[in-house]
Amino acid sequence: MIDLGSGSKDGWAGSDLRFWDLPTDPQSRGCSLPPAPPPRSTRPSTVEGNEPPTPGGPDDLDFSLHLLDASPSAEPIDLSLSVPLTASRPTEPRFPAPGEEIAGFRVVRELGRGAFARVFLAEQLDLADRQVALKVSAHPVVDESQLLARLQHSHIMPIHSVHSDRASGMHLICMPYLGGANLAQVLEAAGAVSGAESPSTGGSLVAALDQVGGPPPSLPASGKGGRRSSQALASFVQATAASKDQPPASQASPSIVRSTLARCWAQLAGWRLVGEPDDAPADDPDHAQPARRFLRHASYIQASAWIAARLAEALEHAHNRGLLHRDLKPSNVLITADGTPMLLDFNLSAVVTPGEAGSRARIGGTLPYMSPEHLDAFHPTGTTPPEAVDERSDLYSLGLILFEMVAGRHPFQEPPDGPPMAQILDQMIAERRAGAPSARAANPEVPWSLDAILLKCLDPEPDRRYQSAAELAEDLRRFLEDRPLRTAREPSLKELASKFLRRNPQLTSSSSVALVSLALICGIGALLWAIRDRLEAADARLELRDFEADFTRCQLLLNTSSDFEGLADGRQLSRGLDRAREALARYQIDTLGDRWNEGPKVRSLAGADRMRLAEQIAELLMLQARASVLAARDGPENVYAATLFWALERLELAERIDPRPPSTLFAERASYAAALGLADRAERDRERSLHMPPETARDYYLRGTSALAAGRPDLAEQELDLAIGIAPRRFWSWFALGLCHFEQRRYAAAASDFAACTLLDPSSAWAHANRGLALALDGRIAEARRAYDRAVAIDPDLIPARINRALACLELDDPRQAAADLNHAVRSSGRRDPVLLASWGEALARSGRRDEAERRFAQALAGRPNDPVLLVARGFVRIEHDPLGARSDFQRALRSDPSSPRARLGLALLCRAEDPAAALSLLDEALEADPRLLDAIQLRALVRARLGLRSALSDVDALRRAPTPHRLYNAAAALSLLSRSTSDPSLATDALDLLRRALDSGIDPSLPRSDPDFDPLRPLPAFRSLVGP
Repeated sequence: MIDLGSGSKDGWAGSDLRFWDLPTDPQSRGCSLPPAPPPRSTRPSTVEGNEPPTPGGPDDLDFSLHLLDASPSAEPIDLSLSVPLTASRPTEPRFPAPGEEIAGFRVVRELGRGAFARVFLAEQLDLADRQVALKVSAHPVVDESQLLARLQHSHIMPIHSVHSDRASGMHLICMPYLGGANLAQVLEAAGAVSGAESPSTGGSLVAALDQVGGPPPSLPASGKGGRRSSQALASFVQATAASKDQPPASQASPSIVRSTLARCWAQLAGWRLVGEPDDAPADDPDHAQPARRFLRHASYIQASAWIAARLAEALEHAHNRGLLHRDLKPSNVLITADGTPMLLDFNLSAVVTPGEAGSRARIGGTLPYMSPEHLDAFHPTGTTPPEAVDERSDLYSLGLILFEMVAGRHPFQEPPDGPPMAQILDQMIAERRAGAPSARAANPEVPWSLDAILLKCLDPEPDRRYQSAAELAEDLRRFLEDRPLRTAREPSLKELASKFLRRNPQLTSSSSVALVSLALICGIGALLWAIRDRLEAADARLELRDFEADFTRCQLLLNTSSDFEGLADGRQLSRGLDRAREALARYQIDTLGDRWNEGPKVRSLAGADRMRLAEQIAELLMLQARASVLAARDGPENVYAATLFWALERLELAERIDPRPPSTLFAERASYAAALGLADRAERDRERSLHMPPETARDYYLRGTSALAAGRPDLAEQELDLAIGIAPRRFWSWFALGLCHFEQRRYAAAASDFAACTLLDPSSAWAHANRGLALALDGRIAEARRAYDRAVAIDPDLIPARINRALACLELDDPRQAAADLNHAVRSSGRRDPVLLASWGEALARSGRRDEAERRFAQALAGRPNDPVLLVARGFVRIEHDPLGARSDFQRALRSDPSSPRARLGLALLCRAEDPAAALSLLDEALEADPRLLDAIQLRALVRARLGLRSALSDVDALRRAPTPHRLYNAAAALSLLSRSTSDPSLATDALDLLRRALDSGIDPSLPRSDPDFDPLRPLPAFRSLVGP
């Protein structure tokens, strides 16, 4: 269910979107989004009379959803059949009015309302009429109350109690009433997100809080200042200090607390403000409210970082107790009347405990504040399982809030109105995976260290973010204390020096200048040396990253099935070998040889990185040798022999580089030596290979890829299965297994293998594209297109994916998209393959651009006047409007290629009505030349059926085994015709079943309504229910 209400006050007029649990089974993720409900009436989140927001305030009470079980045993959830938010509901429950009493509370006034609950300011009659925030709902509140009951933290809104009123049937949650306003309202009032000049001091936040926030709760008649007693203040300071989970401090007298409050607050806040007195003046209105006093004296940047630090501590408390928030946004942060930030609304939080992660995946949130993996988990064709949205996603959302506070705007564009939700999600995911901008670009006052914290929070890869809220809170406290960051990298040496001086002001005195100067002179050499080492290490890491990208590309080019290229022109292997040479040149492998690891680019790497690099270089040398031998195998004998000698040298170098050479290296070297007639050498390597049984997943993977390259897919499958058994999350083992199943023509299994690849690496365009090809070859064209869509969204210039998507679109009757993809492929790659050009011309003609198609064919045939592929393609385009021209093209194609099966298919199409016997003869000849030409089988089934020949049933069976929407449709038409000529009612039943499958696959119901081949079925009620009147 989707709510795109415009009344949100989340600091961005964006999409407030929540949804049901998604099934963890990746096969059930291809569900469609439900239609968005009509606009619903919304209320401004700022309550009249400056009434404060309440826990789970108006914005979050607009609707609620029951989360569905996503356990593996549950049935897959079809969101397209879900009831929309605007569906009919039971009679509106009667909520209490001001002055009424309910369950021991007297209602004072309403604070906020939603679709299923309202929040009131109330007085608790049995506790001295204390003021509370009372959430009243007609639905049970057990889940929310149980979640909140697990959290006891001074920066998380607590609950007092849970009640049920039997008289009214209402359920109540009693929470403290703290006054204040939510962060979105405070920022808007302060001008922080309104496009006005950014606030310069934290005092502007306090002023905004007083402007839009509600008053603190009414005090007893004692007249004490502030809303907390001195004892409560002591507990407050202790609970919000760095050691948050320690028990409260022992009670202290008010005089002691007040005299030490400023010093305690300096530790709590992270620094002492310049010029701030140790003790607050007695007439300071905030002397008993340390949070307000800190905010009022801090800069705006400091105040924002302090608020974020407190929220990070609150998240740490929740995460340590197994709870994720999953809906962090400014409107879910309450700034109380005394300036304390508090987390609200754990309605969408998820329980994460050992043993539960796989059985239940709860997920929800607000679009603009979702992490990229959170958005992908919601996407109907996303590859991120819901349970992968973990604590780091909450930290991403908190980073967005802090960015918005200090930069004055959201880091990403607002989601557009109008496009389909899936398209909006694709755009948002792509934008976030490209990385967040620097906050300094929007506000140069943001310090470098705080910008580094934000960039680490907003890293697209969860593994590169803060791994816990404790790490983020620690870095924010260090930022506030002018100390070096612990987790994020400090990007500015100048700022580090400034922090040091602020921590040690005594060093600026004249008596210390000489000592400091001497220390600087003595340390400058060490500093420069350290800087040099640091720069070399950074350069080495960048070089390793670039090498690994080249290594991945080489594996794709040199291992990917040739079927994937579809219109292969023989250049893939050459491109892969060129890329391998470039990758090895990064470390001067050919010039340095055994001394490759002596340079700074290797020495500056960590030990584990050096080990991984050595293994990858050795594996790339093996792959380079194998591909070169395969490329030279069909060439001249002397070239092949020279390539074998060169391959032996590459594997000898690989043996010296790899710290633990795999047995595959010796087995392949033995095969090269044997091919050269070096029997003794081959025997030695063969013996070494046999005495090195595989142990690791890498060993089995390399044995599997070697067997696959040798044309032994059955053996390759066994080895790769063993590799996956040891390391189920190894991407390349799954990828190679998919290629193995391609070779075995087990396309359904290959599709599953590549689906596993997309789960392990959702950003791999090749994995999505290979999965699309496997699905297409398995006859699942609609699923294949969705896979191609994901591949192209990740890499718009992946030409094979573009071409194969175009072919799928032609099959699905979407020639416009096919023409666009083929146009991009031709213009971007410069390829002029006959099959590619022919498909482009077909797409143009079928999309209504027949004249342009004729021009394209004429241009292509000008260079290849007798190319049978182009002639046949143009003939098929001309069949309807120029049958004579089509016949001429087919005949010219047969003169160039007498065995051309598609030319005979075209001639059969032209004569099938006037001379069906001649058409059958031509189709038999076409299938004799190419028994797998399913287009000919389709036409022959129809011609035979129209002649009443039961031999059409064998053609229908062939079409069943390779289903596509059009094949199923034609098979149904053939059975329909046969049911009339044979008077066999079972054929009509089978025809209806095939027609239903064709319609489910995307065939337009208007086609069978007007197709005379379905006249025998037309009187049947089942037919009319399928296609309509």
